[in-house]
Amino acid sequence: MPLTHGQKRALIGLSEPFLRVLFGAYRLASLDLGRKLPLSPRRILVVRLDSIGDVLLSEPAIAALRRRFPKARLDVIAGAAGRAVLEGHPAVDNLVYYEAPWHAAWRSQTVSWRQEALPLLRMLGKLRRRRDDLVCELRGDFRDIAFAAFSGARTLAGSGDRGGAFFLTRDVRTAPGSHHAEKAFAIAAACGAEGPMESPRLHLTPAEREKASELLPDSGGRYFALHLGAGFASKCLPVERFVEAARAVASAGCKLVLIGGGADAPLASAFKSAYAGPILDLVGRLTVKETAAVLERCALFAGNDSGPMHLAASAGTPVVAAFGPSDARVYHPWGVPYRILEMELPCRPCDFVNCEQGENVCMTGIQPEQMAQACLEMLDSRIGAGQGA
Repeated sequence: MPLTHGQKRALIGLSEPFLRVLFGAYRLASLDLGRKLPLSPRRILVVRLDSIGDVLLSEPAIAALRRRFPKARLDVIAGAAGRAVLEGHPAVDNLVYYEAPWHAAWRSQTVSWRQEALPLLRMLGKLRRRRDDLVCELRGDFRDIAFAAFSGARTLAGSGDRGGAFFLTRDVRTAPGSHHAEKAFAIAAACGAEGPMESPRLHLTPAEREKASELLPDSGGRYFALHLGAGFASKCLPVERFVEAARAVASAGCKLVLIGGGADAPLASAFKSAYAGPILDLVGRLTVKETAAVLERCALFAGNDSGPMHLAASAGTPVVAAFGPSDARVYHPWGVPYRILEMELPCRPCDFVNCEQGENVCMTGIQPEQMAQACLEMLDSRIGAGQGA
């Protein structure tokens, strides 16, 4: 039986005193009793073990670290999502691959901790052999901070807002409601990185853009990109809520493009059953960066709070997004005009994977006409960035 969100938080709270003692003994045994952030680190490791959108929002911080320390070796440890975002990035020397099982477990995916123990120990051993001068954990996640702390890093910077401050050489606190990109950049700045903070961006290849131009050849036309999924089900607007928006935008002269990964195929099938108009269905057919290249050629993106929403923003495409469990102040699209559809409820934002009210009202309460109206307004008047609904 999966743990509730409250039980997961309680488990983390119970583990913190034990880990504090364990880490103190670890430092004592290592004779590591006084640490300061290095002025000129030779080896930097950025920890970014989570999803596409979160990794992308850290890109300005990673780029700023590279600008500040151009001669340092700068590596990033990331899972498949981070690798897809950062592969080929000029600021990154190497991507260290590791899928953190605690992020899968948090999303209520089945994890065998017995099977994960050995890969975890092997990865910690590999990181200890690196002896990085500086490790930056850019999420502010207690679990990722603990992982980084036992990696043998000489110094560790991060944010203890949600726990784990005792692990950190530099604890960077941010105001409640600070955007995730701002938090990541603040951590990098505490390590010496300098501004200005730029918008997140992907570094696309000519081949990726060429493929997008073949799929969406009308450079003067208006394409409308639609993504139906999200990181977990409680963040998904019911598919039928998007149908009216698609009809309205099609009537305004836009061509509909469905995007998403293979896991979004059932949602795409349900949408196509309800929508009778022409569709270019690219679900499951593109890499992350090819998807970004397609989004560059679109006049508008609509979807949920998701990785593709942040891909659209990085591509400079205006966004209409439905937010439910997540806090739009923290995760809204960065650097482009956007509209947020959300409900004012006492239970949100909660960031719950499974709605503990049992009805997911924060998403089901958003009406089709709201989505349609927001999309048309964005197309017609390019409403300024930061507008809510």
